[in-house]
Amino acid sequence: MQWNARSIILPGTDTVLSASICQDNVDYACITQAVDVLLNSPSLQEEYCSDCSQQCSVKEFPIQNSALLSPLEWQMSFIKTFVENSSIAQPTDWSTSWQSYIQKNYLILNVIRQTTTVENSTQSAQINVVDVLSNIGGQTGLWIGISFLSLMEFAEMIYRLIRHQVRRIKMKFRNKVTTQKAKP
Repeated sequence: MQWNARSIILPGTDTVLSASICQDNVDYACITQAVDVLLNSPSLQEEYCSDCSQQCSVKEFPIQNSALLSPLEWQMSFIKTFVENSSIAQPTDWSTSWQSYIQKNYLILNVIRQTTTVENSTQSAQINVVDVLSNIGGQTGLWIGISFLSLMEFAEMIYRLIRHQVRRIKMKFRNKVTTQKAKP
């Protein structure tokens, strides 16, 4: 349980550091300040987060405060027994005011699943190698086909123009020959 954490062991060493606990802080300013110091200090990140690998999954836990007095009455005796049997230092008036110390300095963290729905997001390529080759081949075939048809239409147009000109020349020639025969 994390509610009794008061010391930190440095990664890769046997060094134990005392961790101050944020007490009587409803707006989490102590935690926010500690996170800001860590995130804004490259030297601290390099020292304490050098073993951290890039995350491969994200789990979000929305935090909701409850209106219950925490810890609850039935949990108080368990916490008292735990504190008394551990190496946590107790104040001199622990035996008479242990309930108020527990109420002020300890909390119970209940992690409850909000929903049974699991949302998986996966990334996959929209187009694979076969699709790329098919698209290239299709486009190439389309443009080559259009180009070939355009060349054939151009050739047909030139043929028709030449044929039309030949007919006009023949008509002119016939008209000229016919007019010359009719003149004598």
